[in-house]
Amino acid sequence: MIRWIAFFCAFIFTIQQNSLFAGRNKDSLRVTREIYGSRLDGPIRIDGFLSEPNWKHADIANGFLIYEPFNGAKASQPSEVMVLYDDYAIYVGARLFDSKPDSIYRDLGQRDNSDKLRADAFSVYLSTYNDGINYLQFTVSASGVQTDIRIASGKSDRNWNAVWESAVAFDSMGWQVEMKIPYSALRFSNNTNQVWGVNFSRLIKRMNEISTWNFVDKSQSGFVTQSGILKGISGIKPPVRLSFLPYLSAYADHYPDSKGFNKRYAGGMDLKLGLAQNFTLDATLIPDFGQVKSDDKILNLSPFEVKYNEARQFFTEGMELYGKASIFYSRRIGGQPVNYYVIYDSLKSNEVVVENPQEAKMINATKISGRFANGLGLGFFNSMTQNTYAEILDTITGLRHRLLTQGFTNYNVTVFDQNLPNNSYISLINTNVFRPTDNFTANVTATELFIKNQSQSYGVYGVGSVSQRVVDSTQRGFKSYLSFSKISGSLKGDIWLNIESKQYNPNDLGYLKSPNEFSSGVKLSYNVYDPFWKFLNMETGIEFSNNRLYSPWSFQSQNISFKLRFTTVTNFSGGLNVSLNPTASFDYYEPRVEGRKLKLPRVFGFQWWGSTDYRKTVAVDHRLNYWFSDDYNQRAYSYTISPRVRVSDRLLMIYSWVYQSERNNLGYYTTINDEIIIGSRKLVTITNSLNFQYAFTAKSFLNFRARHYIRHYKYNAFYALNINGSLSPTDLVTSSQNLNYNLFNIDMFYQWFFAPGSEMVLAWKNMAEEMLENPVYGYMQNIEGIWNAPQYNSLSIKILYYFDYQMLKKLKG
Repeated sequence: MIRWIAFFCAFIFTIQQNSLFAGRNKDSLRVTREIYGSRLDGPIRIDGFLSEPNWKHADIANGFLIYEPFNGAKASQPSEVMVLYDDYAIYVGARLFDSKPDSIYRDLGQRDNSDKLRADAFSVYLSTYNDGINYLQFTVSASGVQTDIRIASGKSDRNWNAVWESAVAFDSMGWQVEMKIPYSALRFSNNTNQVWGVNFSRLIKRMNEISTWNFVDKSQSGFVTQSGILKGISGIKPPVRLSFLPYLSAYADHYPDSKGFNKRYAGGMDLKLGLAQNFTLDATLIPDFGQVKSDDKILNLSPFEVKYNEARQFFTEGMELYGKASIFYSRRIGGQPVNYYVIYDSLKSNEVVVENPQEAKMINATKISGRFANGLGLGFFNSMTQNTYAEILDTITGLRHRLLTQGFTNYNVTVFDQNLPNNSYISLINTNVFRPTDNFTANVTATELFIKNQSQSYGVYGVGSVSQRVVDSTQRGFKSYLSFSKISGSLKGDIWLNIESKQYNPNDLGYLKSPNEFSSGVKLSYNVYDPFWKFLNMETGIEFSNNRLYSPWSFQSQNISFKLRFTTVTNFSGGLNVSLNPTASFDYYEPRVEGRKLKLPRVFGFQWWGSTDYRKTVAVDHRLNYWFSDDYNQRAYSYTISPRVRVSDRLLMIYSWVYQSERNNLGYYTTINDEIIIGSRKLVTITNSLNFQYAFTAKSFLNFRARHYIRHYKYNAFYALNINGSLSPTDLVTSSQNLNYNLFNIDMFYQWFFAPGSEMVLAWKNMAEEMLENPVYGYMQNIEGIWNAPQYNSLSIKILYYFDYQMLKKLKG
């Protein structure tokens, strides 16, 4: 460990000596700028041209400073921003001068992705409570693509969607932006005079230059916390926030065991209702998630459940409050019934399962969230799923009956989040699951806090949580996490400690791989924010962790790692990670029997990754991993190659090939007469995917994605697991020593935003799956196998139309 630290310090010293900007003083730039909004005295047409007289008399925000690459330098191109307002909305106009207007990048792309396109972009950041923690970001690309993001406690939520207007226009001096952000998209106090946090940023893509109006020091903690002030807005009142989003959908599904298509229709509605001035109620009635993107399913060989990302919009939008303390995993709601597999054990010899739904159907879901003027945030979430049954057929009598796989279940989450001085906060969250059919209750209560000093240079972060599950008896457990960190400056670091008791279990409405942990660690990192030699920036770090079981007090593992990340002046990004387990480790979960352990040898590994310039027509992402151990002759490697081809300013193609091979991978095989058998196997995983993204306009987009996943293994040796975790050779002979899993998915979605907040979605989803007892090593043989495998197909259309009370009120007036 000492040698690693010495190497790290020498590496930092070398970088520091070569930095062209080392020690540059940016204190004079750290001022809080102010801009005043002007009240409209006439109409504004959102067409991108700042031709109305109101714009000419508005206060101007200018003097932008570079955020990257030359942090603190004057922006290469001037920018001017103005703010207007009336009783219904806030208006932002930007004149973005450019000495080479014909060179402005204008690629089209999908909504909520405009800051990641090969296109210039302009962004507005608003904090209506000026708390430095909760912000809304509104971005428009030079091609007119919109992005809106909710930012809370340093976490970004791109799934949040607001209804607002924007337009762009070009001339010989550059380009212009107009935005109209209705108050119905914001939450603010009822004060006569509003004081909001605000910042503006501009991206010049051909230079990869980001500049901001209020200077943002990259070495300081937080981007949005370093904002300016918007004043002058007065006499406005929070509007009645009421909107409806009804939908109609139609599906034609073809299942592998059916000859034709099964047709079904659905209808429902999402509702948003403003409660008082600061809170919003969101409800989904008769939800329909049939057009959700398919999971990247894998063949799981580990003892832990696979965690898949949430893709259902109701559970991704505006959920930042519910992420506190990491005890809420929304995929539990409407997920696999708790007794999905249990019914197979209860079948009689003459019974077969005809239908067994893999998801519990939701009845509804509701969430209430908002924040008081004193900085206290409140969130309340509730959802219900109905009884779920499997259908059983008696093959002798032909009669059918149903078995309950999950009874009616209520899910509830309550959150309190208090803003504190210095952009700090403290939160309290509770999750509860109640299933009356089997008298089941699960309850988890947790607190999360982040306390920073006045200069934002140091912070203390902590989580405390207790869980309680009541079935036939009561099980209680706890978790505590505490870290002390230096969060600003070139040199950063933290010391942390995590404790989880053996009975801690948040998994009824959360996700945790395994409790029973006592782990600690220390991390140091050094960041170079300014260009030096041939690098634009660089980050280095070293970390050490030690892991034990909490009960019984037993050693698990240690890890030392070194990390390097950089970007060159040619915009090549790369990184290197080197890790070492300096001692043998013990896996207490792979044996699948409590109290047993598998002793694993020391492991050394490294990972390299790189990405070429995304501004080019062709860019390539790549990654290489390699690790080996000093016993069992274990070796593993993987590589990823992913070219991106920008065919035009509308069409982007991304291909990805991932190949992973593990020699003598050790894993649980079976248990014979209380003897645990561990197998050594050759494990190969191949993932092949292709993505087409085509934008017809800024509001019309097609996304096609195909993914082919193969995983196969073959056992070459078996061992008996000894009490001390070591392995002894055994002569076990079995006819089932291998497996080939073959999966293919297609997801195609066409989205058309035909009116503000309204959209039509056409979707095609396809899936084929094959499981064989012998590995198929030829890739084309796997292609042929999946082509002939039974397939599931779904064609659907969904139309959603947005109704807003304020819009209807103005039309009526």
